[in-house]
Amino acid sequence: MTQKVLFVDDEPNMLQAVRRGLRGNFDLHFAEGGLAGLRQLRTAGPFAVVVSDMQMPQVSGLQVLAEAKKLSPDTIRIMLTGDDDPKTATNAVNDGEVFRLLKKPCPLEEINKTIQTAIRQYDQVTTERAILSKTLTGSVGLITEILSMVNPSAFGRAGRLRQLAKRLCEKLGVEDAWQIEVAAMLSQIGYVAVPEAILQKVTQNLPLNAEESLALESYAKVGGHLVGKIPKLELVAEMITKQSERVTDLSTFPGLGPHGDRKSVVDFGAFVLRLLTDFDRYAEKNSMLDAILQMKGVVPQCHPTELLTALSEMTVGKLDAQSVMVKELRERMVLDEHVVTNHGEVLIAKGHEVTSSLIQRLWAFERTPAGVKQPIRVICHQAEA
Repeated sequence: MTQKVLFVDDEPNMLQAVRRGLRGNFDLHFAEGGLAGLRQLRTAGPFAVVVSDMQMPQVSGLQVLAEAKKLSPDTIRIMLTGDDDPKTATNAVNDGEVFRLLKKPCPLEEINKTIQTAIRQYDQVTTERAILSKTLTGSVGLITEILSMVNPSAFGRAGRLRQLAKRLCEKLGVEDAWQIEVAAMLSQIGYVAVPEAILQKVTQNLPLNAEESLALESYAKVGGHLVGKIPKLELVAEMITKQSERVTDLSTFPGLGPHGDRKSVVDFGAFVLRLLTDFDRYAEKNSMLDAILQMKGVVPQCHPTELLTALSEMTVGKLDAQSVMVKELRERMVLDEHVVTNHGEVLIAKGHEVTSSLIQRLWAFERTPAGVKQPIRVICHQAEA
C-alpha cells in the first residue's frame, strides 16, 4: 500500500511542480497554506510524511508540523525553508522535531529522495511498534492467564479488565491502545506482595484493619515497580502506579483520542484503569446497569463523563447471558460466575475470557473426581450468541 504524503505550501506554483514531478511515486495530498494544512491533518490523516514550507501567512510551517506530531507522533516531518537564519533550523528541530530540513529552491529529485527515506523510517517505526505490541501483549496475556489459574481470587480481575480495556479503547478509537491493554492485564500484579490472608478477607467482603488496608493499598505502587523493570513498559508501569490515586479534580483528564506527550498518555491510561477497576468491583455483586448507576451517583464525581458514557454504551444491554455445559464453551465467551468444582473450589474467576487453554483445563478437571459444577453462566456479544 502506497503511504500518504501531505505537502503544504502557500505557493501554488510550488504545489503544481511537486504534483507534476512526483505524481505516481506517492499517495500525494496537497494543502495551499498553513490553515489548509491543519484541516488536512485533522480530516485526511494520519500521514506517513508531512512536508511543509516554513514561512506562510496565518499559520507557519512550525505550527503545521507541531500539530502533525500531536495528532500522529509517528508521522515523519520535513521542513522546506528559504531562510538562512540558524535560529530557524533550531526551532524546526526543537518545536517540530523535523526529520530533514530542505533549503529552497530544492530540486524535485532531492525532495523525492528525502520523502522515500522518510517513508522507510516511518515503515520501520510502525512495524517495530506492531511487533512489540503483539509480542508483549501475547507474553503478558500468557503470564496473567497462568496467574489467574494459580490464584483466581487474586488475579481473576486482570482478565476482566483486559477485555473491558480492549473494547473501551476500540469504542473510543484510541490509537496505539496496546499499552493500556497491557496495563490492564498487569494492573493486579502488585497483589503478589499482599498477604494471602488479606486477599481472602477482601474476597469474603470482611472488614480490614488500618494496617491491612495500608498493605492492600500498596499493590499499585508495588505493581508499577515490578513492571518498570521490563524494557519498553515504562509508560505501562506509570499507569499502573497511578491507577489507585483517587481523583476529584477532573480538569487533569487529558481528553479522548490520540495523545502524543508522555504525561497525557500516562494520565489517560490511569483514568481508564481507575474507571474499569471501579466498574468491575461494583459489577461483582450487582448487574452491569446497577454498577453504572452507582458510579454515576458517586459525589464528587471521580470519573470523566466521556469515559462513563462510553462504558455505559459498551456494556449495558449489549451482552447476552446464557448457561452452558463445559463442552459448549467457546472462545471469547466471558464467565459470568466463578467456575467451581463440585466441592466448591474456585477454578476460574468470574469475568475471565474463555480461551482454548481454559477449555482444555476444564475438560481435564471434568474427568477428575472433583469434577466441574455445571451448567456455567457466561456472557457473550449478541452477534455471537
